Formats: sequence, structure tokens, C-alpha cells
Amino acid sequence: MKKIIYSIILISLFLLMSCEKKETTTIIRIGHSEYNFDTAIAYVIKGVLDQQESLSVELYKLADSTMFRTLAKNEIDIAISAWLPNTHSEYIKKYPYEIHDLGIIHDSLGLYIAVPDYAPFNSIEELHKYSNLLDNKIIIPDNQNAIYSLGKDIIEDYNLKDFSLYEMSWDDITKHIEKSLNQTSGFAVISIRPHYIYHRYNIKSLTDPKNSFGEFEYASIYSNSLFIENTPSITNFLANMKFSKDDLEFIMDLNQTLGTEPYENAMRWIEQNNIKINQWLINN
Repeated sequence: MKKIIYSIILISLFLLMSCEKKETTTIIRIGHSEYNFDTAIAYVIKGVLDQQESLSVELYKLADSTMFRTLAKNEIDIAISAWLPNTHSEYIKKYPYEIHDLGIIHDSLGLYIAVPDYAPFNSIEELHKYSNLLDNKIIIPDNQNAIYSLGKDIIEDYNLKDFSLYEMSWDDITKHIEKSLNQTSGFAVISIRPHYIYHRYNIKSLTDPKNSFGEFEYASIYSNSLFIENTPSITNFLANMKFSKDDLEFIMDLNQTLGTEPYENAMRWIEQNNIKINQWLINN
């Protein structure tokens, strides 16, 4: 019953929002990166907009190097997502008039060191006291040069002379976390957050009082001028979207589960968060 009521509310709202489009189908083209964070958001948007019969949503997986150029050329309508002020700033600067920031969808993207919940410390400053508990290793995802460089900064800034960086694939990292938690032993893993491991496992993030990982970034949805002009109500809906870490890590974890489909996972989250989504819609 809740799903039926929810669908009726969404359909009614979108009929009010886009009555000028109801006699024809509007195709909305969404570009997103392969990163699980962007995939989760893209499928939620598709899941919500699919409630309106007059809308057809197409998803395109694109590399960062082509995402914003494709958006500027009106070959897609929405880009998910721009990480600012640093990661994607050079791409954004190339198109000062063609593409537009619709608003921040998540405001605390950053690197963290993850440790077990039961670890007797909460700050990177305390790591040097527990080097033996952590096998003198800080684990990082392999082939991640930026993370490796920042990991070196962490070791230097916090004088963690007993530690070294140890690279693993994400499959091996998750196996290592599971084994360590089962044995109530220690580990320290550097990862970007939001990340599915924070939903799946009983782990916590250490504080970084020296700010060695730098300032948090934020993620924004971008669109082109034509989309804003033609679909003001949907533009406003997208501008109202805000996801917490818990929201994203829940969906991201579902997407990492073998045999699941991102669309079905997004719909599961949508059904559990109808109040939040209707607020995004009503604010139009």
C-alpha cells in the first residue's frame, strides 16, 4: 500500500510540474562516471523520474575527461557529478557559459582512515601508539597514485615512522577487513568516503587534526543551458536533491552485492525514503 500511495504522489506532482510535456515524451540523458557514488545517484534520479510516463531517462557511463565536454555540446543533459573545488575544476573552467551548477548533492567527500569500531583510538594522532596492533601497515587501494601520495603525507605529518603503505585490491581489502573483524584484530585502511565499507562493516573514521588529507570536497549536479530552459521544474527538483553519507553508503553497498541491479537497488532506497523525495519535489 505504501508503494502505491508513494507512486500516486510522485505521479501527481510530476503531472503538475510538467503538464506542458505530458502529450510528448521528454528524453533526459544523464551522464555519470563509473564510480559507485555517481552510479548510485544516477539511478535514484532515474527511478524518481521514471514515475512520470511522459519522461524517458537514458543513462550514459562516461569518463571524467569527456563528461563535461559532452554536456557542453548538449549530447547529455545532466552530469553526475562534479567534485569541487579541486578534482574536476579544470574541466569545469573550460565551459564557463555552456554548463551550470544546479546545486550540491553531497557536501563531505574526502579521504579517511578506517579502523574497527572497537579500536581504542579515534584520531590519526594516536596511531603511533598502536603500530603493532595494526601490523605496522596502512592499507591503500592499489594503483591510486593520489591516495598513495597523501598516505605518505600522513606518515610524515604524524611521524608514523613505524608504518608503511601497503597496496591491495578492493577485493582483498574487503576480505582483510572481514577476517580482521572476525578475529577482533586491527587494520587501518585509507579510502574515500562515502564508501560501501562503512555501511557493510562495523568500522569508524579517524579524525585528522593536522588536516593532512585536505579540505572536504562537495559533489554537484551540472546541466547545460538548454536543459534548464526547457525543463525548469525538473531542474528545481534536481537542485533540491541532497544525500547524506548514510543514504549513499546504503545504496553503494547494495550495488556491490553480487547479483543485484543498480536500478532495483535505487528503487528500494526510493521506497524507503518517500518523505525525503517528496520534500525535494514539493519544494518546487
